[in-house]
Amino acid sequence: MTHTEQAAPGGAADLRMMRRSTVLTLGLVVLVGGFVQLLLGITLPLTPRMILLALLTLGAVAAALAAIPLLLRGSGEAAPTHPLVLALLVQAGAVWLLAVLTPFAGWGWAFLFALAGGVLSCLVRGWWKGVVVLGTNAAVIGGGLIGLLTSPAAIVAPVGADDTADLIVLGTLALYTVMPLSAVWALQVVLRLEHARQTAAELAVAKERLRFATDLHDIQGHNLQVIALKTELAERLLTARPEQAAREIADIRKIAQAALDDTRAVVNDYRTVTVAVEVRNAAAVLRSAGIRCEAHIETPGMPTAVGAVFAVAIREAATNVLRHSTATHATIELLLVDAAEYRLTVSNNAAGAVRRGGTGLSGLAQRVAAQHGTIETTRTDDTFTLVVRMPAPGAATETADASTRTAAAPADARTSTPLTRQAAGQ
Repeated sequence: MTHTEQAAPGGAADLRMMRRSTVLTLGLVVLVGGFVQLLLGITLPLTPRMILLALLTLGAVAAALAAIPLLLRGSGEAAPTHPLVLALLVQAGAVWLLAVLTPFAGWGWAFLFALAGGVLSCLVRGWWKGVVVLGTNAAVIGGGLIGLLTSPAAIVAPVGADDTADLIVLGTLALYTVMPLSAVWALQVVLRLEHARQTAAELAVAKERLRFATDLHDIQGHNLQVIALKTELAERLLTARPEQAAREIADIRKIAQAALDDTRAVVNDYRTVTVAVEVRNAAAVLRSAGIRCEAHIETPGMPTAVGAVFAVAIREAATNVLRHSTATHATIELLLVDAAEYRLTVSNNAAGAVRRGGTGLSGLAQRVAAQHGTIETTRTDDTFTLVVRMPAPGAATETADASTRTAAAPADARTSTPLTRQAAGQ
C-alpha cells in the first residue's frame, strides 16, 4: 500500500480501480490496434515483405503491452528512452517504413506507429507532448502520401469507396495518437487529487498540533520565566538572607505545581478546547482524508471534567479510524440520554484486522473510570462501534462492580477492535 493510500483510505479503492481501468484501456487499445493492422494490412498472396511486416507487428504489440506499466508511474518517473519504449518505436517505425516503400502496402500498417507516438507523448513533458502528437500524425500522413504518389497503382485507382475508407482509417489513426495520452492524463489527474487530499489531511493534523504547541508555549513560557528569575534571586539571597530565600523557594514550588497542573490540563483537554470544537476538528480531519463523517452533539450542562474525557475519546477514535481502518463513512454522536448519562458513540464502516497490544483504550478506560463511566466496543461484520458512557450531574454513580467491569473493558476491546491497534507509547 502506498503512502497516498494510507493517508486517504476512502479513496484507495477508487485509485486502484482507476489504475486497473487505465491498464485495461491501454491493453485493449494495443490489442485492437495490432489486430486491425494485421487485418487491414495483410493481403494474399503472402510475400516475404508481408511476413516481415506481420512479425514486426507482433513484436511491436508485445513491446507496447510491456510498456504499459511505465505509463502508470507518476509524471516524470519513466524516461522516454526506456528500452521498452525504444523497442516499440523501432519496430512500429520499421513496419510503417516498409509499408511506405513502393508498392504502398496501405494505411492499415500505421496503427502501431500512431500508437507508439501516443505512448511517447505520455513520457515527455510540457509542449513536447504536442510536438510528438503532431509529428506522429505528420509522419503518418506524409509517409502515406509518399507511398501513394510513388505507387503505380495510385495512378490508375478510381476515386470512390476506397477513398472514403482511407479517410476513415486516417481519422482512426489520428485518434490512436491521442488515446494513450488521454487515458494516462486521466490517471494523473486522479493521482494529483489523491495527493491533494492527503496534503489536506496532513495540514489539518499539523494545524491542530500547531494550535496545541501554541497553547502549551503560552501556558508554560511565563511560568518557566518566573521560576528562572525566582531561582536566581533565591540563589543570591541564600547566604545573606536565608529566610527570604526560603520564601522564594516556596514560591518556586507553588509555581512549579501550578505549571504541572496547567500541563495536565492542556494534555487532557487542550485547556480551551470544548467538546463541540473537538468534534468539529475530528470531523474535519476525517473529511479531509476522504471519509464521510456525520457528527451530532448535544451536551447541556456537561461538566468540564467530563467534557475533557470525552474530548480525549473523540481524538482517540478519530486517530484510529485514520490509522487502522479503510473506512469511507464514520459517525460521531454525543447525547444526553434520559437526563441520566452522557453517551458518546463513534462508528466506522470498515474496521481493520484485529491487532493485539494496543494501549489507547486502556488509557481511555482509566480516564472514564475516574468519572464513574464505562466503555463498550462492538464489531458487527466490518462495522466497529465505540460507546463511552458517563453519568450526568446528579445521577447516581456507578457501583464498585460496574467499575470493575469498566476496568476489564480494554482487555475485551483489544481482541475485537481496530481502535486499539496503536504503536507502543501512544
